[in-house]
Amino acid sequence: MAVTNNAYVNLGSRLESLHSKTCAVDRAHWVPSENGEKVLTFYELDNIEHDTINRYLSSLVERSLMELNDSYCLEIGEDNRSISPLTLGRVASYYYLKHTTVRGFCDTMKADCSVPHLLEILSNASEFAELPVRHNEDQTNAELADRVPLQVNRHALDSAHTKTHILLQAHFSHVDMPSSDYSTDTKSVLDQAIRVLQAMLDVSADQGWLVTTLNVVQLLQMVIQARWDDQSSLLTLPHLQQHHLYCFRPRGAGARPKGFPDMRGPVESLPELAEICGGRREVLDALLGAEMDRTKTEQIFEVLVALPLVEVEVEVSGWMEGENSSTSRALNIWHRGGRRPDSEWVPLHADQEYVLNICLRCLNKPQRKDQKAHAPRFPKPKDEGWILVVGDIEAKEVLALKRVSPLRGGARGTRAQIALLTPPTPGRVVYTLYLLSDAYLGLDQQFDLCFDILPASVEAQVNSELRDLDLDS
Repeated sequence: MAVTNNAYVNLGSRLESLHSKTCAVDRAHWVPSENGEKVLTFYELDNIEHDTINRYLSSLVERSLMELNDSYCLEIGEDNRSISPLTLGRVASYYYLKHTTVRGFCDTMKADCSVPHLLEILSNASEFAELPVRHNEDQTNAELADRVPLQVNRHALDSAHTKTHILLQAHFSHVDMPSSDYSTDTKSVLDQAIRVLQAMLDVSADQGWLVTTLNVVQLLQMVIQARWDDQSSLLTLPHLQQHHLYCFRPRGAGARPKGFPDMRGPVESLPELAEICGGRREVLDALLGAEMDRTKTEQIFEVLVALPLVEVEVEVSGWMEGENSSTSRALNIWHRGGRRPDSEWVPLHADQEYVLNICLRCLNKPQRKDQKAHAPRFPKPKDEGWILVVGDIEAKEVLALKRVSPLRGGARGTRAQIALLTPPTPGRVVYTLYLLSDAYLGLDQQFDLCFDILPASVEAQVNSELRDLDLDS
């Protein structure tokens, strides 16, 4: 904590530059020690006596705890001695975020945040405060702001947060950067953005905000794929541009080249295109032959057949009254249109915890070399991950969220379990299971989970609680 004058003669003249580069040194000055020798002290200490240091450290701890309390990261007990961590504190710690960032989430995130609003919240995270805004870059930022679709604060073009907002929009819009410095800054922003978005997702799900949660995942996909969410997911494939999309529309019998598939309507999504091609490259050649050579269609085909096509199976397990053991019942999640028969409404008791057993099976695993996402504009390799969300659409509420690592192939697939607490009131309810990619736009799926909620059963609840005790012991 102290450095003698004889040891560092020239240190005093460098303190200002040192202060600008590190948060460890607050202020430093020379003070006399007991033997008369001058000592360089830091942190505005008048001396290096034990009591002085103790008072400083006590003040530092108290000030830090109060800041964390004001940021909703922890709670100070009524005795002013005990502290308890809160959700925002755990989120900030897990993702290595500043407490001011999660405080900003708490102050600005709402139940129905749109993607543009979330983009602004992301840009205002404290992690971007140190993004360099160099001399005259406010003028360059103004020029870039004219080329992106969403408005930014024109009165703060020299702000690091405004620049972050512009760079993210330029990333989505494929705007060429004006210099290598801007390319480097964009990589820095993208690198930080992922963990900030993951933290936003946890905060939103913890609050139970379904709309915001789904939009955070969509923004995460946009960052990875460098595209706006309203663009066709077909543009994920290499070489494809907006003017190529006409190739995926039906054609008259006389205008069809050899191998052109029979299409009832335009192909608008990646799963549709994969299904129409059916693993045959000649179909893709027929679709795009008028616009691209075989080398390009081969590259497109390689990416298309490597995209993760996922099959989902869902069972619900738990105790029912009058049964001797916990049972599992399969849910028909593939019902499409029309009134559901009574047999497809799975009975569950009210106000009781059940478990959703979800099997995710990658259908095209043998054709895939690895599980890295196709994201040529993202600066780092990205594993394909998945997010399971159970929501109540009518209440716009998140009931559960679970992240799933890259999927395994084979008959067994990847299995995940989600605890589900049934509502306290009997009656039929429809929940929605969302399977969301954390890397691709256009591969998300959603399924209805139909339950017939019966009156609560003390017997079933006791058996369920006893089972949980056995699992814990």
